Amino acid sequence: MRNASTQMVYNLAKRDRDVMALTADNSNEIYDKIKREMPGQYIDYGIAEENMVASAAGLASCGKIPFLYTITNFMSMHAFEFIRNDVCVANQNVKFLGRSSGLVSSSMGATHQGTEEVALLRTLPNMLVITPATPIEAREATRFAYHHRGSVYIRLEGFNEPELYGEDYQFSVGRGYVLRDGGDITVISMGSVVNEALSAAKKLESDGIRVRVINMPMVNPIDRDLIVAAAKETGHIITLEEHSIHGGLGSAVAEVLAESGTAASFHRMGLNGCAKGCGNREAMREINGLASGSIMEKVRESLQR
Repeated sequence: MRNASTQMVYNLAKRDRDVMALTADNSNEIYDKIKREMPGQYIDYGIAEENMVASAAGLASCGKIPFLYTITNFMSMHAFEFIRNDVCVANQNVKFLGRSSGLVSSSMGATHQGTEEVALLRTLPNMLVITPATPIEAREATRFAYHHRGSVYIRLEGFNEPELYGEDYQFSVGRGYVLRDGGDITVISMGSVVNEALSAAKKLESDGIRVRVINMPMVNPIDRDLIVAAAKETGHIITLEEHSIHGGLGSAVAEVLAESGTAASFHRMGLNGCAKGCGNREAMREINGLASGSIMEKVRESLQR
């Protein structure tokens, strides 16, 4: 999905000279193409994320539209104070593309696992937080970010994620999407880990268990009506995220249920602290209880209560 997003930045930069491609020693082949073809619209700050964010705020104040692309936890954590003060409090028109989110780079250890940034960034004023599940959703979220006046964070994972949408997909602020209907229990997910939920739902169907699967690409704002409807109609909610359960999707859904006074059994699936182990993404999902088998177990456990 990161290639789909950065290709959209390239397309936008070709027709709008105010679009700027910024990175911090973490470019890709598409940003390199911008550097070659549109050098005046490209800046690499090296390993200096704070400088990149502060500079982006200045560029935005002059009418530029900067798209910052680098490893998500370096950008969101190293530069958090700059994102808060220079971008969000000042309501500057800056777009953040956080690559290698979740467990994509787990073979490099905890330092490269982007598993807390949604919790951090959704607290900030004037910041929209988007977690695409597919390349098309990432592309359309990037298109939306260009037209939106204000700061946007897009959580990009790796590449070649399964596509769940057609070319007619339209991204909408604060909207969730029912990918599979069911009346027994609902799994609400963000990011490509939703494919694990879909796999689990398909397997559980043979046992007569009908699982509703919802893709929730935004936690700020979140689709409150869809969450409440699912809770009332199925009575059981599980959240699934390749992110900490503290402050992420699970927390956001719990807030909606509590504030709306909607009664339902509720379980969060995600990371309780940093991820365990070190390895490729598929292995890490298995180790950390985010693969389809673990989801099936949690569904059965929830329905027995």
